[in-house]
Amino acid sequence: MIRTLLITGSTDGIGFQTALALAQKGHRVLLHGRSSSTVNQAKVRLLRELPKAEVEAYAADFSSLAEVRRLAEELREAHPRLDGLINNAGIYKHDRVETPDGLEMTFAVNHLAPFLLGELLRPALLLAPDGRIVNVSSIAHRMGDLTFSDLQLKQGYDAYRAYANSKLAQVVYTAELARRLGPACTLKVNALHPGVVSTKLLVQGMGARGPDSLEQGASTSVFLATDPSITQGGGYYVRSRLSAPHPLAADPLAGRKLYDASLKLVGLGEGL
Repeated sequence: MIRTLLITGSTDGIGFQTALALAQKGHRVLLHGRSSSTVNQAKVRLLRELPKAEVEAYAADFSSLAEVRRLAEELREAHPRLDGLINNAGIYKHDRVETPDGLEMTFAVNHLAPFLLGELLRPALLLAPDGRIVNVSSIAHRMGDLTFSDLQLKQGYDAYRAYANSKLAQVVYTAELARRLGPACTLKVNALHPGVVSTKLLVQGMGARGPDSLEQGASTSVFLATDPSITQGGGYYVRSRLSAPHPLAADPLAGRKLYDASLKLVGLGEGL
C-alpha cells in the first residue's frame, strides 16, 4: 500500500534520509522545513536522486504555534487522509531563549510543536486504515525529568537538561496518547531512539560525533511508519526493537499531567 507520510525536519540529516528511504519504497513523502527555500532545495535534491518520486514541500517555523496551525490547515486541505506523521524536527539550544509565544525554545520545538501538529492532524490520521505517528526521541530522554511546576526551565536552565526533558516529554506523551487511543484504534503512536548519528544537532549542538550512519538513523522511523508488524502503540524502539524507556512512560498520572499541561501551553481545549 502506498502511504502519504509527513516527515518534519526533513531538509537534511536523518529527516531527509528518512524521506528518501520512504520514497524509495514508493510512498508519497511530504517534506517539511523551517523555510520555503530550504525545503524546496530538499525537494529538488530528492527528485534528483529519485526523479519519479511523489514529493511535496511544506514550510513552517516550529518556534511559532501559529505557524504549526497554518501548516496543519494546509495539510488537511491537501490531504484529508494522512497515513503517517514522523515527528523528526528537533533543536538543541545552548542558552535559554523564548519563542514569540513566550515558551522555552527547546521544549516548544521538540515537544509542543509536534504535540500540537499531531492533535490537529489526528482526524486525517484516523481516516487512514493503518495510521502511524512516529516520535523521534533520543536515548537522552533517560536523563530527563519533568518538573511540572517548571516545564519551561525558568530555574536552573542547562542545555542538555532542556534537550533531555523535551525528549522525555515526547516518550511520555507517546505512551499517554496510546493509552487514550486504546489498543483497538487504527492509529498507532510509537517513539524511538534513532542511534547516535553525526547530524548537525549532535556536532554543532553537543560537540560530539556518533558511530551510526544516516541510513541506520532513519531505519527505525521507516520501520515504525510502514511495517505491518506494528499493531500496538505506546512503545519505545531502538534499532527497530522494543526497548525499555524512562519509568515515567509507564506512569499514567505523569502522562495525564503532561498531556493536560501541553494542551494548555498550546492553547487547545480538553483534547482526546
